[in-house]
Amino acid sequence: MALILCPECNGNVSDKAASCPHCGYPICSPPAPRRGRPPKTTTTDMDFRLPNGYGTIKTLSGKRRRPYAAYVNPRLVLNEGKGTAYYAYDFLGSYSSKIDAYAAITQYNQNPTAIYKDITVKELFDKWCPSYIKENNYDDIMRKRYENQFSYCSPLYKVKVRDTSPALLKETIENASHLATRGPNQGKSVEASPIIKGNIKSLLNMLFDYAVFLRIVTENYARTFNIGVEETQKREGCPYSADEREILWKHSGSLFIDATLVQFYSGWRPGELFNIALENVDFQNLVFTGGIKTPAGIDRAIPIHTRILPIVEHYYKQALSIGRPVLFGRPAPFKGSYLYNDNSIRYSLIKELKALGITGHLPHDGRHTFSTLAKKAGMDDYARKKLMGHSIKDLTDKVYTHLDMEWFRQELEKIK
Repeated sequence: MALILCPECNGNVSDKAASCPHCGYPICSPPAPRRGRPPKTTTTDMDFRLPNGYGTIKTLSGKRRRPYAAYVNPRLVLNEGKGTAYYAYDFLGSYSSKIDAYAAITQYNQNPTAIYKDITVKELFDKWCPSYIKENNYDDIMRKRYENQFSYCSPLYKVKVRDTSPALLKETIENASHLATRGPNQGKSVEASPIIKGNIKSLLNMLFDYAVFLRIVTENYARTFNIGVEETQKREGCPYSADEREILWKHSGSLFIDATLVQFYSGWRPGELFNIALENVDFQNLVFTGGIKTPAGIDRAIPIHTRILPIVEHYYKQALSIGRPVLFGRPAPFKGSYLYNDNSIRYSLIKELKALGITGHLPHDGRHTFSTLAKKAGMDDYARKKLMGHSIKDLTDKVYTHLDMEWFRQELEKIK
């Protein structure tokens, strides 16, 4: 055994060591000759131990020139509803040897910003979007929605993330437009509507949160300004009147009318209701589980009100008969999916309501109706907020209050 100098830190290290004990740099000295059958792995396949929080190396399947994938930024993702947890990572790159992957992870952790110093906004989006969709277990429709919203941000595509500014981001949203690929405006530049501008603002908020997480920038510039109530034409919810609710009950049997009736007695958001998986409908305990958007709303269980139980049973049987994976969805797949997107839900509901002589309502109004009916019926405020997936501000209620499903069911049944 002899001492050699580490090429990374110039510290003394044994020539037999796999890595430098001072800085972790791989030494990779060749193994001593051995008799008998040769080892299955070579020095390039050595299993280097990475410090906690550094990342991991995974071997990709198949024959590849770069079979070793390096991942960084490990973070524990909890699923309180299912009682499970797993680690999520950011993909760093693929390499021809495990040594190279190890060195890349080590270099990244020593200076995370160096790897992304020249990354553009488009490259950041391409990195963020698939990881965000996978981490939140969203459907491919959500990916297409984000891509469509980002298509209005083409002036930012080639701009380096580190060169952005609040003024630049706000100007991009205010002047957002894209080239239509279909419909009567195909080939023409179409200006973003106030609602789409609001969606773009939310998208950039999340995108630059990710940039801060990667330590590309130290501040989320997208969250330093508002685009104004007038610009987004923020709309207050409009609960259905008693006469309108009676009309809907008389015309039950249509998908979007029935979905709205279910909202009256559950408080689901439209996107949540149309993404409830069949496996999350429990008729034994009369509960269905779903939820998106916020930590308080994800994977929440809501009792099935007796008034809407026949509707839920009908669409459950329908879904089973045609192989649809969700409770409410298309009767046949469209482009390989049974799911409706937000625009389809919106336009279809407005069309059906108009045929019944009802105007002035949007998909979220069913949720507003639930909250209003619950308040009028004297439902406990804690129950109303929990069922709607709103966060509980009171520390005692948030941390120390634990109530069973039967209590929530009794509160929910107060709505007649």
